[in-house]
Parts: sequence; structure tokens; C-alpha cells
Amino acid sequence: MISIVVPVHNEEENIPKLLDELLPVLDGNEETQDYEIVIVNDNSTDRTPELIEKLAVLNARIKPVHRRSAPGFGNAIKEGFRNAKGDIIVPVMGDLSDDPKDIVKLIRKIEEGYDIAYGSRFTEGGGTDGYPPVKMIANRFFNNMVRLLFGIKHKDITNAFKAYRKDVLERIGIDNLEANGFDLTVEIPLKAHILGFTSAEVPVTWYGRKRGVAKLKLSENAAKYGKRLLNLFIVGNIISLRDLLGSAVSGSKLKLIAALMFGILVLIGIFSYSGYTQVYDTIKNASLYYVFLGFFVVSMAFFMRTWRWSVLLRTSGYVAQRDTLFKSLMFGFLINFLIPARAGDIARGAALKATEKIPMGASLATIVVERAMDMLTLALLLSAGAMLVSKTGTMFLVAIVAMAVAFLLVLMLILIYRYDSIISRKLGKRFPEISGFMNTMKEGLYKIYSNPSALVLSIAISIPVWLLEISGVYMAALAIGYEIPYSLAAVAGITSFLGQTIPITPGGIGVYEGTMAGVFVLFGTPLSTGISLALVDHFVRASVTLIFGTISTIHLGFASRGYFADMRQISHGSDDAT
Repeated sequence: MISIVVPVHNEEENIPKLLDELLPVLDGNEETQDYEIVIVNDNSTDRTPELIEKLAVLNARIKPVHRRSAPGFGNAIKEGFRNAKGDIIVPVMGDLSDDPKDIVKLIRKIEEGYDIAYGSRFTEGGGTDGYPPVKMIANRFFNNMVRLLFGIKHKDITNAFKAYRKDVLERIGIDNLEANGFDLTVEIPLKAHILGFTSAEVPVTWYGRKRGVAKLKLSENAAKYGKRLLNLFIVGNIISLRDLLGSAVSGSKLKLIAALMFGILVLIGIFSYSGYTQVYDTIKNASLYYVFLGFFVVSMAFFMRTWRWSVLLRTSGYVAQRDTLFKSLMFGFLINFLIPARAGDIARGAALKATEKIPMGASLATIVVERAMDMLTLALLLSAGAMLVSKTGTMFLVAIVAMAVAFLLVLMLILIYRYDSIISRKLGKRFPEISGFMNTMKEGLYKIYSNPSALVLSIAISIPVWLLEISGVYMAALAIGYEIPYSLAAVAGITSFLGQTIPITPGGIGVYEGTMAGVFVLFGTPLSTGISLALVDHFVRASVTLIFGTISTIHLGFASRGYFADMRQISHGSDDAT
């Protein structure tokens, strides 16, 4: 059964017209013929109560509900939900703003398997007629804030016109809904999103009120919407990030704090040797233009990495949305930045599994291939840079080490491919899922190996990735007014990148600055200048990682709710079966 919930307050002029349009649609479509209409009279002072009682006598499918306390749109909707008997519940405004014909589209979308169907006025095929310009500006601002904070792709989250499976409302708990007013339109979908329910967007048309007085007052509800959004954002993140981070990160907090303190002590030691005043004065006068330019080129490197990862994943037989790949990538880099244990690669695979259901084995196969390509590219670029700037073989030695690491990674992949059955047999008792993991990884590696054109493309993409990363170092030098050859930026940058991969301190704090300053000192740069340059460069990289990584982590946390809800259900099912 379908329950249409209609909240009304002093709508005697609109109710007959609404039913004249609503009943033929419900009766005339197979999907909606089993229905009830719950009309909730919310403290009306006109003839609305008498009118809906008379209509209920004429049509048994109309169910009147009267409220005489705590007036408010949200309270009226909640009362309608409590009285609704249907498996699918659709709130419909009593002012004729919603087109009854759109109800059928919402129901059909639910029947496709979704938990919620969003009626969207702002997607392709949707529209508005007579929407006040000021409310339109406020609507678009608020909806885009919701999309940014929660990672929801739908464009009209606040529209009350939606279809819900009753299971959604039961899981949330109608009595757990806090909103009394129009902010209920954002509380329900966001709580459903946090819990992991699936949703889709359906284009609908909205019409401005022709009769009666509008109930939504922008000035009165703006603060309520903002407060509700902030509350759900904080609570939702606590819930969503707990599972996502827990699946990818483990380790002692004490070790993390100790590693951070060690990095800070290294920085203090470098500062005390180079001189605080010189470094401070240099950084204070840094050019913001080149700082922002550095931010841009480092950001572009991550977009190139996303392209490369998508190529490798597609080659291994898996396709994921590009924005999800970018977010998973940034999540992994954020974890690597914060935790000196190189757990970011596992985190990246975990995020992709939780959001796109791509097996960890496939993700990790592509990530290890990436690492080998990175080491190979860095070794080649470092060799080229060393030929231009170095008078000794030190940099060539570093390049050889990078090449050796790339070789070892490739060798590891070969061993996994050739001896997967032995690895599975040895570790199977302790890790029962290892066999499936190894098979998936082997299959992915075989597909990548069998597609040389994809390998060539991925290696080709690796070159601009690292040229952009090196450009960040070059921009940091320009920011402090110190001109250096691009080849020297390459040598210093690549050596520092390699040094930072050693899991000693969070984000390579101290290690990165010390390595880069040391390289610059070898080529005649004053220590204070080298430290200043390294600090500006590290600040830019940290900003890119923290900003994009934090936003991506929040979005992934919400997007992975369905996966973790399913995992808990499976786990509980296993417990019950036992």
C-alpha cells in the first residue's frame, strides 16, 4: 500500500482542488491503485477540519488526522507518518505546489530497489513555476552546502516531496526526529543517508501557491536549517567515520604522538642550527601568488594520479566513478600523511571496497603497480636531474636505490602471481579470506600485464604526475624569491619525496625539511634558505592533502554507510545462525 501524507493548515481553498488532481492519478495508475490519503489537520482555524471529515465520509481512502497542540509542519508530517499504514510513504504539500502526476515517477523509482526517491526540481527534466527569487538563492546555497558537507549528489535534498520505504522511517524512528518545522525536510534524508539507505533522484515540477498564505518563512527557518545541518554533520561524522577509519587504520596512539614529537624535535633542531629569525623573515615575505600556484600544480598531480588509477583499475576489469577514485586516493594520502605507518594504500583499497564494492585484491594490485611506476619514474627523473646539477655520484646512488625499489616491487608482484597458491596455503589457517584475495589480485595483475598499451599509458601519465610534484618545489623557491634551476628542484624534490616514504614521523615532518634542506646545502644554498623553501613547499603539500583529504574522508564516510550496514547485518545473521 502507498500512503500519501498531506499536512494542512488553513487550506480549505486548496484541499478540494488537490483531491480533484490527486485521486485520478492514484486511481489511474497500476503502481498507485492501492493507496490511502492521510490528511493531517495541523491546528487549522478555518473550515479545514470540517471539510476533511466530510471528504472522508465520501471516500473511505481518505483518513483525517487532527492535531490541536504543538503546531508545526514537522510535527504534522510526523503525525502523518505515525498514522500511515503503507509500505511506501509520500509527503505531498497541501498547497498544490507538488504535481500529483510526479508521484507515479517516485513510486516507480522505489520499485527499482531504492529506499528513497528524491523529488528534484533542479535536475534535468524538473522545474519550478513562480519560485520566489530570494528563496531560490537560499535554496541553492543550502542544498549545495549539504552536497559539499555530506557528499550527496542529489540537487534538491530539502524538497519535502519524496517517497520513502516505511523501513527507512522505522529505522530512523519517527519519535527520534527532532525537527518540529520545515527543517524536518533535511533531517530525514540526511539521517537516512548517514544510516546507509540508498536513494535516487527523480525530476519533478513545483508550482507557486495560488491561494492561501505561505507557511514557510525564510527569515524564521534559516537559523533552524543551519543548526540542523551542523548537528547532523557532527553526529553523522562520528558515526560514519568510525567504521571507515576503523576498517583501514589501527595502531597505538602513543606511538603516533611519539612519532609526531620526534618530527617536531627534528624541526626544532634544524631551526636552532639555521637560525629562527632568518627562516621567519623569509617565510613572512613569501609571495602568496606562487604559494597558490604551487597549491594548484600539486592539486593537478592528484587529478593525474586519479586518471592513472582509473586506467589500471579498468584494465584489471573494474570500473569506478572518477570522483570516488579521487576521494579514495585523497583518503589514502591523508592517512599516509597523518600516520607514519604507510597505511594509506590499505585505506585507499578499503574505501573503494566500501563505496564501489571493488575487491581489495584488485585495488592493491593496481596500487602496487602504481608504486613501481612511481619509483621507476622518480629514478629516471632523478638521474636526469643529477646529470645536470651534480658533480658527484651521490644523487646517482639515490636514483639507483629508487630503481632497486621499483625492481623489488615488480619482483614481489611476480612472486605473488607465480606462487599465490603457496601463499594462500601457508596463510589460509590464520587468514581464511586470503585465498579469494590472492585470486583477485592475480587476476588483476594478469589483465594489466596482458594489456601493454594500458601499461604504457599509465607510465606516460606517471611522468606529468611527478613533473607537477617537482613544479611545487620550484614554485616554493619562487615564493621566497630564490631562483633555482628546475633540475635542482627535481633533485631536491625527488630526494625528499623518497625520504618521506620512510615511516618515521607523521607527514614526514622534520624528515622532509631536513632532507630537502640538506640537498640544497650540497649545492651551495644557505641552510636558512633551504629550510624556508622546504617549509613553504611542505605547507602547500600539507594544505592540499588536508583540505581535499578531509573533504574526501567525510564524503566516503557517508557513502560507505550502506556497505558497513550490510556487513553488520551479515555478521548478526551469522551470530544468529550459530
